[in-house]
Amino acid sequence: MNALHRINGSNEPSRLERILGRPERPLSLDEPLAGLAGKRVLVTGAKGSIGSALLGHIQATATDVDTLDVRDEGAVAEALSSECPDVIFHMAAAKSAPDGERDPMSALEINVIGTRNVLAHAPEGCRVITASTCKACEPETAYGASKLVAERVTLNAGGSVSRFYNVVESSGNVFEIWEQRSESEPLLVTPCRRYFISLAEAVSLVLWTAVLPPARYGFDPGRSREMRDVAADLYPGRSVQSVPPRRGDRIAEPLAARHEHVEQDAVPGLLRIVGAHDLEATDDRLEPAVRRLVAQ
Repeated sequence: MNALHRINGSNEPSRLERILGRPERPLSLDEPLAGLAGKRVLVTGAKGSIGSALLGHIQATATDVDTLDVRDEGAVAEALSSECPDVIFHMAAAKSAPDGERDPMSALEINVIGTRNVLAHAPEGCRVITASTCKACEPETAYGASKLVAERVTLNAGGSVSRFYNVVESSGNVFEIWEQRSESEPLLVTPCRRYFISLAEAVSLVLWTAVLPPARYGFDPGRSREMRDVAADLYPGRSVQSVPPRRGDRIAEPLAARHEHVEQDAVPGLLRIVGAHDLEATDDRLEPAVRRLVAQ
């Protein structure tokens, strides 16, 4: 059994809930899975944490092209022409902010050029959903900037964006590092604040994004959490040592950028995130986004 989840019959919050600071509440998948039934679905990056979980729900109709190098336009063109998908979940990405600072061109090539290649060669009428990140919100890093450009390219092409906050069960997270330290060692904690969602919540966001009108969507993460508070909730009484953030890790992440307007979607738990630069000047939705920008 996954130690993150609650033991049956226990009233104690699970480890996952202690990190989230709230109950886990993934969306029902019945409607999006019904909407995808009978469609040819292609998933890039299906060996990643979210991609593999997504593939588990749509295995019957999905093609896993995890070995596809999205930077290779010829290979992308050949794969999409051969598979002729109705829906593409574009999950392949460079995902490490520290790595992006050390090698920004790699983040650019995978996240921007790769996304452009997928969109350029998607069959006519194909729905493309690009995975993004809260690091694209007023980016401070090369990685965040590359994902912001990927969002723009996707939205300009009529596709949709699933913007993730920090996914607790993603590989290489700080909770794995804490778990590996002996009880006699202090937990190394940065002075950072983060919004968290669970893997199940992330997957439900992606699937709903595929059946909703083209836009940028996020899963409502609740309140942001100080990492020191998360450590105290997970390991009561454990000693803590403050350490500076890694290169590429920012102190706090906003729910949305200053130029973005966050709307509660008709699907409870989903956010529709509309930026002032997403829209043409004639679009009625532009006004609240601009008001938010001017107010700050």
